[in-house]
Amino acid sequence: MMDFAPFLAFVIFMVGTPGPANMLLMTSGANFGFWRSLPFVAGVTLGKLLLNILLGLGLWHLLSADPRILLALKVVCVTYLAWLALRMSGFLMSKRELRQPETFWSGLAVHPLNPKAWAMLVFAYAHFTDPTQSLGQQAVLISATFLIVQVVFHSIWCAGGALLVTAVGGRPVERWLMRGLSVLTVLVVIWAVVLDGLVY
Repeated sequence: MMDFAPFLAFVIFMVGTPGPANMLLMTSGANFGFWRSLPFVAGVTLGKLLLNILLGLGLWHLLSADPRILLALKVVCVTYLAWLALRMSGFLMSKRELRQPETFWSGLAVHPLNPKAWAMLVFAYAHFTDPTQSLGQQAVLISATFLIVQVVFHSIWCAGGALLVTAVGGRPVERWLMRGLSVLTVLVVIWAVVLDGLVY
């Protein structure tokens, strides 16, 4: 069976550090507060669980069969996450502000289109599973571990955004904070694509 302690440390580090999903959650918390962002948080968390299950069932082998599929996936990933980050910050809103937080369904798409999520899950399955043991049982353990750690850290990132904007709310710096978060998110997406290439 897999050595759980190193795997858990890996999951905590990868889920807890800045990435496209965490930055989007922080931006949502800053824009709409923690409680109004909970559907988006739930969507992001369950989207990762769905991706985990699909990879455990063999999706990775299908996707890696043709490099063109992976390239197309990366283009879609970057485009969607960058659009979502800019939209949430108000960059793409010409004459109106975004009045409602992103929905559960838009959150559900974040991790399946998140290069960092792909990189960490593929690395987890490649380096922490024991080929002599049942992949199904190990996939359940991997999925449950990621789910629990995500609930904790995704909530922290979202709440952190809400606390951050509370400190600067109503000041001119608030608008620049929102835009800065979106730009930072786009940069993190680019970093995640680079990481994705290194891991593969």
